[in-house]
Amino acid sequence: MKIITSISLVVSILLSLLGFNINQPDVKPLTEYNYENPYEMSMLSVNKKGYVVDENGKKVILNGVNIGNWLLWETWMGFVPEYTHDWAHYDTLEVLIERFGAEKTAEIEKVFMDNFITEDDIAQIEKLGFNCVRVPFWYRNFMNEDGTWLTTDHNDNPGFQRIDWLIEQCAKYGIYIILDMHGAPGGQSKNHSTGKAGRNELYEEKMETCVELWTTIAERYKDNEIIAVYDLLNEPQNNGGYTGDYSWEAGSQEAAAQTNKAYDILYKAIREVDENHIISFEGIWSTEVLPNPNEFGYENVMYQLHIYDTSTDMILYRVNELRKVRRDWGVAVYNGEYNNGENEYFGQMLYEFFQINRTKWNYKTYNAGSQWGILNQNIKRIDIKTASYEEIIEFILEITPTNTFNFNDVEMSKLL
Repeated sequence: MKIITSISLVVSILLSLLGFNINQPDVKPLTEYNYENPYEMSMLSVNKKGYVVDENGKKVILNGVNIGNWLLWETWMGFVPEYTHDWAHYDTLEVLIERFGAEKTAEIEKVFMDNFITEDDIAQIEKLGFNCVRVPFWYRNFMNEDGTWLTTDHNDNPGFQRIDWLIEQCAKYGIYIILDMHGAPGGQSKNHSTGKAGRNELYEEKMETCVELWTTIAERYKDNEIIAVYDLLNEPQNNGGYTGDYSWEAGSQEAAAQTNKAYDILYKAIREVDENHIISFEGIWSTEVLPNPNEFGYENVMYQLHIYDTSTDMILYRVNELRKVRRDWGVAVYNGEYNNGENEYFGQMLYEFFQINRTKWNYKTYNAGSQWGILNQNIKRIDIKTASYEEIIEFILEITPTNTFNFNDVEMSKLL
């Protein structure tokens, strides 16, 4: 460990010699951020050296932010109390539907989603210097629990309407979109971030439904250049702390086999309808669980990690994992979620120097403390088990406007 730490120190010195300011910049207020993206956007792809390029072959480094908590609510940073440790979006829906019915529950979701992310947020994301957003969604944005579609006409489907709207807004501000299947049908892990904890049933029971959802998305957006990447499954096999059926340990042979089988099915299904878009495979929590794409004929792909390590040696180790697969296999590489604590500025220098595509977690949070949201708001969460329908709507309208959030200038100062 001492040797690795010394290597991290050497890396810092080298970055300094190459012109990087190794001292974190001073914080500055939100009003001082006024970056504007160039608007020459085109369909992105991965070249033979493993870099994302536009239609003219010009390199594009995706540097963005996640807009989690919009289409899929994660309770720990949301507006609903954590009634249990594993309370998730699914559980919130169950309570609301039982109390108010499906129609009023859908209206509560709509009011929140209409107001939590607006055009003002997309404009602000550009001003902060980002050129892409990763959009966590789940199957319930599009489908009922039984896998049937919410509407017979996809143009009327709330999920597609949200993505269509986001495409329109992002096109105005030079921002690419990464579509992230954060919650697959049946769940791709037992973690609550899938929308419902304790399942991990995708691989044995729900693959056909997931294929139908992804191919319908791909068919609809196959020619859309604002969408940069299809992110097949968020944090598959994130099963730490769970027992019982399908609780394969992350990194185990069985977990990797199940995940890579799912990736193969989804990749081939999407390629039947969309040959254009980059497809991302995530390794949990290492690239070592991912297959050699050349052995399977995968093209135009991006391999992904989530880097939540906080020590300089482990941040460097993860970056080198990404660099290795890019060098050896010619895949693009991507840090889909990250927060590196007190060493995040060190991480940022590495991501920038080694041209790692990245999206920070997260843009907006509630009650998440000083480390997480770029915009955060401390609120007294509303008890959905006792509050009236009218009280919940009024509460949402009070807490969702962007001007009610506090700018996390310290966290933002860590970003290049």
